[in-house]
Amino acid sequence: MIYIVIRETTDWEDEATVTAQLPEGFAPTVALWNDTFNLPFHLFRSELKKISQLSHSRVEGASVVPLEDVPEGAWVAPSDDDDWFSPDLVSVLEPNLDAGYSGAFWPTRFLEVPIDWIHEIGLLRGAILASPPSTWTCTSNNHALKNDPEMLPLTASHVAASRWFDQHSGRIKKLDTPLSIQNRHLGSMTSLRFRWKRQGMTRPMLIRKFQRYRKLYASRGLSDELAWARPYVDLVAQLMDELHVKK
Repeated sequence: MIYIVIRETTDWEDEATVTAQLPEGFAPTVALWNDTFNLPFHLFRSELKKISQLSHSRVEGASVVPLEDVPEGAWVAPSDDDDWFSPDLVSVLEPNLDAGYSGAFWPTRFLEVPIDWIHEIGLLRGAILASPPSTWTCTSNNHALKNDPEMLPLTASHVAASRWFDQHSGRIKKLDTPLSIQNRHLGSMTSLRFRWKRQGMTRPMLIRKFQRYRKLYASRGLSDELAWARPYVDLVAQLMDELHVKK
């Protein structure tokens, strides 16, 4: 049994709860979203969470539980509440785990539109040089680790997990099969932050990003190794079709 553990989530249906939990300085961006689109930010995120839950429910041999319910010594696959796992996660991962390993990771795959032009240049350079698209060994949901006192704190942060994995490579199993997708969608906080000269997101910028995301999901251009994700891409494409700019 592999246990999928969601790091942080919220009741996206409850706008007051969502507003109270927004990171410092992010409320104006959410207000801009709500002024721009017909579907409020919290309900958009709620629909994405449901798609993620559908993905997790189709992983045969996995159980989605709170971290405190994972037995000691069992294996944990951490995830955010908007990312997806392959239904083959357990069948590929389990045969590669033995008592000598404390962690495992597999290639990261993203669905995303560049955050800004700096990010876009980085993605183009990575594609040309065939270099990894991420600075981190562990991204939001491309790794698993054993639930023991040493590894337990690493479930909360992919950055902390990456540093530990890099420092203890002999205890880490590297897999070649992509078993997950990080869906960095229009409503992700990473996507909505604009970093160039620390400017905030503007309505024209948000609309342009929205249009690019619509094309991304509508294209349904997945490689054969990610064909398992097509149902979830289709669901997000449908959600994006229901999202409209207010006049």
